[in-house]
Amino acid sequence: MTQEQHKRLKPGLTFLITLVALSLVAALIWPLVNRWERRTVAEQGGTVRIGARQAPGSLDIRTEPGQGVEQALLGNVYQTLVGLDDQGKPEPGVADHWRVSADGLTYTFHLRAGEEFEDGSALDSDAALWSLQQILANKYVGWQSLNNLAQVTNPSSDELRVELKSPDARLPRILASRAGIVYNRGARVNYASQSAGSGPYAVEDYQNGQELTLSRSKTYNGPHKAAIGTVILSYKEGSSGQAQQVADGKLDAAVDLSPQEAGTAKGLKGFATSTGVSQSNLVLAFNDSQTSILSDQRFKEAVRYGVDRPAIAAGSNGTAKALNGPVNDLSAGYDAGYAPFQHDAAKARSLAGYFNPSFYHGRLRLVYEQSLGGQVGQQVKDQLAEAGIPAEVTMLDQAAFQDQVMTKRDYELTLLTMSNDDISQFADPNSTMLFDDPECQQLFRLATGASSEQDYASRLKQYARSLADKSPSDWLTAKTPVNVRAFRLKGLNENMSDDRLAAWRIDRG
Repeated sequence: MTQEQHKRLKPGLTFLITLVALSLVAALIWPLVNRWERRTVAEQGGTVRIGARQAPGSLDIRTEPGQGVEQALLGNVYQTLVGLDDQGKPEPGVADHWRVSADGLTYTFHLRAGEEFEDGSALDSDAALWSLQQILANKYVGWQSLNNLAQVTNPSSDELRVELKSPDARLPRILASRAGIVYNRGARVNYASQSAGSGPYAVEDYQNGQELTLSRSKTYNGPHKAAIGTVILSYKEGSSGQAQQVADGKLDAAVDLSPQEAGTAKGLKGFATSTGVSQSNLVLAFNDSQTSILSDQRFKEAVRYGVDRPAIAAGSNGTAKALNGPVNDLSAGYDAGYAPFQHDAAKARSLAGYFNPSFYHGRLRLVYEQSLGGQVGQQVKDQLAEAGIPAEVTMLDQAAFQDQVMTKRDYELTLLTMSNDDISQFADPNSTMLFDDPECQQLFRLATGASSEQDYASRLKQYARSLADKSPSDWLTAKTPVNVRAFRLKGLNENMSDDRLAAWRIDRG
């Protein structure tokens, strides 16, 4: 362009070109500035490195089924309407309190004022209403637990009203899970590797399968303010070598150790180990259909007396403990004083003696997913053999297991990992176990129809006792996560560290 042509250029066009150029520069620089701001806020609180073994396949908490994404992000990055305390009881979340109608059909949640998403937009009842709609419409993880919703409205910006088809005292617990996450309607991010949450942390970086970096959110206004600026989760399958990495100072802590690593951790000097309780239980599930030998009460009891639950737990290096009933300590239905069917091989043999093995084709088929390992299957087989009950063990990959056991129900015994909340499956005659007992179903309806937390706990215990007596399965062990940490590290949660790592509590003391 000549000097004369430049003089003739219209001022408006000059402004437009300048504006476009500035916009391009802003588009390139703003993400870096935003990341620098986040890093600056994070660096004020130092860095903690924690070893974990459940690397998320994706950070998309809406669709990723694995437990690892919950452990890392639930409560830290994505908040739920209701929270859970360390004993698994509902506590304030995004909603700081709620009330229930006398008939148990309407829950009114009052949202905490001043909450924001990490991009600075308001977290209000519009966001909560939209999130529930999205979870149901798109069938995000946990959507099935919302099937009892009749109508959801938001009378004001800080009030969400949930109406149910039938009373369900479990609703606060349901809304403390992924089904209760409040999402950002205006988010434009790649959920697989980024975040759009409202919690005390935001995703800074993710190296798939290796490392996840969380940095303290600069917009979080809630009560769970993070003490540590940056939390780095370092992943290793089976937690291999992580206990030693803590000892070497490469990690500040390691959570939910494998049995082998738990054994290593307990041998370390100068470091703290702790054992908590998880919501997860290992269940020896029975095929209770009328065509199965395990539909007979006497034979069920023979199996239950024959299985030595403490012996199975003993081989876990403290990562599991024996169960006496359908739920563990973190369930409102837990009854520490009730322990039927303690191991008694002689009694098991006496009961099993009524049935010639030819009645069940010469052996019981224990079919389960190979990810649970061969040791527990062999233990069950050996224990049943001592009771005079022959069994054969078949381990399948995930797809084959899903087809044979979960779809076709082609098994006599199987091993399932079930949460405390999965006790509801025994009230469903179409569940994997095909257990159809009207009395148990009625007791469960009474529990879910309870009008208070105290009433719910009392009725749930009755339901759990009835299940324990009728033996539609044998509940083997509760998972007890083992953590190891440097003494200077404080606040690392012991309970539920396998699926809810409360990173915001962690401090160097």
